[in-house]
Amino acid sequence: MAKSAHQNQKLLRLMQIFLQETDEDHGITMAEILAMLEGFGIHAERKSIYENIETLNQCGMDILAEKQGHQSYYYLASREFETAELRLLADAVASSRFITAKKSDQLLQKLSALASRYQGGQLKRSVHVASRIKNMNETIFYLVDDLNRAIRENRAITFRYYEWVYQQGRLVRRPRHDGALYEASPWQLLWEDEYYYLIAFDHKSQSIHHYRVDRMGDIRIADQPRQGDDAFKAIRMEDYTARVFGMFGGKSQMVTLSFPDHLLDAMIDRFGKELNLTRIAEGRLQTRAEVIPSSHFYGWLFSLGAQVTLDAPAELKDEYLAALKRRLKI
Repeated sequence: MAKSAHQNQKLLRLMQIFLQETDEDHGITMAEILAMLEGFGIHAERKSIYENIETLNQCGMDILAEKQGHQSYYYLASREFETAELRLLADAVASSRFITAKKSDQLLQKLSALASRYQGGQLKRSVHVASRIKNMNETIFYLVDDLNRAIRENRAITFRYYEWVYQQGRLVRRPRHDGALYEASPWQLLWEDEYYYLIAFDHKSQSIHHYRVDRMGDIRIADQPRQGDDAFKAIRMEDYTARVFGMFGGKSQMVTLSFPDHLLDAMIDRFGKELNLTRIAEGRLQTRAEVIPSSHFYGWLFSLGAQVTLDAPAELKDEYLAALKRRLKI
């Protein structure tokens, strides 16, 4: 009975052998295939292996045979993911601040399993990101899943928003506002600056707010439907992140900026290609863009240097000047 059960596994074990033990640079002989199957308790004849390989190819695998001298080597010639694609995904996982170190290791193991053992070993060795600060919130994957479900089911949520504080010689994660529950309607998850953000309609202020997902916790999906449909429809998602600096809520304003030609790339990176540009002098441009003024906006503006000027509105110029003076303690 045991032998029969093992024989029933033959096709699946053969597929496993080709997935794990072969690739374009590593083939196996028929004798090696038979020996590997014996290791699983499966006895097979050469003729049946030829038929099984044909069946696997008919089902979508790409197993080829290459003649080297008097010996034929069999290998899986193509996969769902190419090695270069897996390396790109592995690099993204390893470098992401949003993913914890523990989860990164788990995901890299799973990505490596999509390649042969030779390619998988190279994949893990090739990924190294120096001094990468990783997230410490292990539950973030489940938070994202809960938020997606609330969006899909058109339901509001409650949650607590956490912050790090230093108490008695150690870091402590505590909820803001004495643990009060936030009530909001989730509308969009957004990836920006290596973090996940939730765009939601806050029930208390009746306005769009943004929350770092890794700082959220105790999420509960409520029974009531979402609010804020009109407010969310007013958002143009294709350029929303360009104008929401630092992902803080607030009232948006149109600003006028002038800058030298060589900083046009920086402006496009921030506002997109649909810039409203005007040539105001040789080597100098002006643009109008919608932003949400915040310390992050002022920090970005300051980082571009004195060649970039905030021309309008006047009240925002005064606010920017006051912010600089506070920073410089003038």
